[in-house]
Amino acid sequence: MPERTVAAWNCMLAAYVRCREMDVALWFFNEMPERDSVAWTTMIAGCANAGRAAEAVELFWRMRKANVKDDAVTMVALLTACAEQGDLRLGRWVHTRVEQEGREWRTVLLDNALINMYVKCGAMEDAHRLFLVMPKRSTVSWTTMISGLAIHGRAEEALDLFHRMQEHPDGATLLAVLLACSHAGRVDDGRQYFQSMERFYGITPGIQHYGCMVDMLCRRKQLREALELVKTMPLQPNDAVWGALLSGCKREGNLEIAAEVTERLIELQPERAAGHLVLLANMYAGVGQWEQAGKLRERIATLDAGKSAGTSKVNPS
Repeated sequence: MPERTVAAWNCMLAAYVRCREMDVALWFFNEMPERDSVAWTTMIAGCANAGRAAEAVELFWRMRKANVKDDAVTMVALLTACAEQGDLRLGRWVHTRVEQEGREWRTVLLDNALINMYVKCGAMEDAHRLFLVMPKRSTVSWTTMISGLAIHGRAEEALDLFHRMQEHPDGATLLAVLLACSHAGRVDDGRQYFQSMERFYGITPGIQHYGCMVDMLCRRKQLREALELVKTMPLQPNDAVWGALLSGCKREGNLEIAAEVTERLIELQPERAAGHLVLLANMYAGVGQWEQAGKLRERIATLDAGKSAGTSKVNPS
């Protein structure tokens, strides 16, 4: 049987990573007779994308110790880990390293990874400076900056940047714009952007866009409109959408809509019925409606009794 080549080992390693079998991938990686830069980068990227940022960083330092040459692709993977961990110090080290390597390493992908790292670490000025000097920007570049500004309380700047956007926006861009409108309290603008998504931008609103609109309307105390939007949306509302509406009801003390939303959540998540009912009962108790709160607690007790009966075992003796 012919001996496996390095490329063959790398293909098998990549297959484990693609299947998210990270424990198996790490075992396989450590068993490989020879590990080149492709193998190391595959593992670093795999760990970073699987939420195992600390392991990704550890692998990078092992790679350096093994004197294996890294490249721009390795840096993109490492930046993903930096963003996940909020490791600004290491992220800046990577940026310095990229600057030292010069044009050969500078790609839109790498610059986007740097901007994303700065945004996730809260270093918006660093992100903005890099964004301004990028020789080429993609939709991801603009979207990352718009989203970052919105998340970090600079919603007006986010919307201004969107108006200056030179690339065609995608669904993620419009989600960032809606988030900015929500944070800025600009419901009318948010409603306009949302309603024009399909007509003007050719983008069909997804569940996250609806969820953001519901949250935006609730923040401005427009619970009835939010409820109507959820009821008429072409997609099946999920727990996040109903949950955003319920949060708005709690803030405003709207028990009527809260009761309706709670029933919808119970239909969607029957296994969590007791928890939803407890929240509603507490809302009633909070405004002194003890009778309604008592009825809900009786219902919760019935649910708990049913669970106990369903899990009990008959004693044969």
